[in-house]
Amino acid sequence: MHNRKSKALEEQRLLKISIYAVLGIAIVSVTFGLWSRSGAITFDGFYNLTDAGMTFVALMVSRLIARGDDARFQYGYWHLEPLVGFVSGALLASTCAYAFINGLKGIWAGGDSIPFGPGALFVGTLAAVSAIMYFYISRSARGLESEFLKIDARSWLMGAVLSFSLCLSFLIGFTLRVTPFAHLAPFVDPLVLMVSALGLLPFPIVTLWRAGQDILQIAPPELNDQVHEVARAVAEKHRFSDFNSHVARIGRQHFVEIGLVAASDSSAKSFQELDRIRQEISDALGREGPGWWLTVDFTADKRWI
Repeated sequence: MHNRKSKALEEQRLLKISIYAVLGIAIVSVTFGLWSRSGAITFDGFYNLTDAGMTFVALMVSRLIARGDDARFQYGYWHLEPLVGFVSGALLASTCAYAFINGLKGIWAGGDSIPFGPGALFVGTLAAVSAIMYFYISRSARGLESEFLKIDARSWLMGAVLSFSLCLSFLIGFTLRVTPFAHLAPFVDPLVLMVSALGLLPFPIVTLWRAGQDILQIAPPELNDQVHEVARAVAEKHRFSDFNSHVARIGRQHFVEIGLVAASDSSAKSFQELDRIRQEISDALGREGPGWWLTVDFTADKRWI
């Protein structure tokens, strides 16, 4: 219990740090983007604002999960984790789509002239900060098994890649102005906006896919194979005539149900012996405690499994 609480507190601490950092970067990015008339930098800022909002929601849900179950949610609040991931992915994917459309409009309108030099310096600094935050969150989150922190770390990585790409593009735009191709410079910003939007789109799509699998309770293949093999071995060892297993994952919560059917000529087993078989299964699976819901049923009638 103490370990569970300490992990929850560490998760919440990291999420708070991330929220403050993202908010600061977002406000500065939007301000600089509007001043420089750069749609790409403004998009980066609004993207970060959206991400900060979803990280705040993740923090609230993390606190609910740490509370455990109650009379209303008797399995706990684990089911909220993939819901937050799905909403976050949907919002960020929509932001990317909107930015791509704005980039197209910018090219159609003839582009825009922006201060590439200050822009390159600004986004280069953002790239460095985002990279530092990515490594910090990723390293600190090891062992916490938090989908929230995994999503947050991916967001920082996305921010670092975007800012670095913007920096390179602005340097190219700055160089174009002193070449015979100076007439192409105004198209750099909207083109970069489109490329950035397309480049970032796979990240929220992955988040949507993973969260959708949990919401639909699609059985994780590795866990399903492990549980099935353990159930088969136990059934053979203790001479059960048949067995069945079901698994599901919802966020960090795993649900495992195993049904064992006694042979028609077998004698009744004591409760102590049945509990020993349950413990044997639990030990074989190697997972116990919070985030792990194991049910083992014993019956003489195959209908019940």
